[in-house]
Order: sequence, then C-alpha cells, then structure tokens
Amino acid sequence: MGIKKCKRCKKIFAPVAGAKVCPKCLQEEEDQFVIVKDYLWDYPGSTIVQLHEATGVDEKIIRKFAKEGRFLQINGVEITIDCERCGAPIKSGRFCQSCSDKLRSGIEKVKNADKAQALRDRDNDKMFLGDRIKKRR
Repeated sequence: MGIKKCKRCKKIFAPVAGAKVCPKCLQEEEDQFVIVKDYLWDYPGSTIVQLHEATGVDEKIIRKFAKEGRFLQINGVEITIDCERCGAPIKSGRFCQSCSDKLRSGIEKVKNADKAQALRDRDNDKMFLGDRIKKRR
C-alpha cells in the first residue's frame, strides 16, 4: 500500500483500488454526477456545453463521465465525445470501433513479430555437432 498525490487537489492520500483522486474529490465528483444525471433526466437531449452552462459542472468532468460510460444507462441521452485517434463521435470509451480494431490488429502484429524473432534467435543460439568440430580445428 503506497501513497499518491490527488490529481485534482494535489493532496497526499492512500489510494483504495487504484484510485487517482482522494476520497474527498471522489465524493465531489459523485455529487457533480448526480447533478448532471438529474438534469439529463429532465432534458435528455442536452449537449456537453448545455450541461456545463446549466449545472456549472466543468466540461472536462462531464467528458470523463461520458468516457466512463456513465450516461449509457439513462434513456434518451445522446451525449457523444470524440474518438482520441480519428475524432469520430462515440458514446463512451476512448476510441471508436474502427480505431479499436486497427489498434488491436497492430498490437497482434507486433506480438507475432516478437514471437517470430524469438524463435529465430533461439534457433541461432543452438550449437550443432558440425559447428563444434569446426571450432576444434
């Protein structure tokens, strides 16, 4: 168990389950989420800018809630954020499905290339009987 510095208030705290913010800031975020959620129940077609203006909750925090998928359970809410790679509108997460697939296939290619290189290296490290005889001469 270590200590961390809160991303929001910069105070030192003991993290629980990998938390990045202290319990006080986490509670403030939860209170802000309740405010945003209550507003969305009344005005489900609102955008992030409209939510910010009506509730006073920072746009960054609203985007964070959207990335976490916390608005998906509220019917009629069409809040979208941009894919971090191509800018396409998405409802939650960091990447759209297309970019996720491309990243996943790229990672698989690198893994396969690493495995192939490891096999080649392993085969090159072997010493054969003929090699041993040549080294003795």
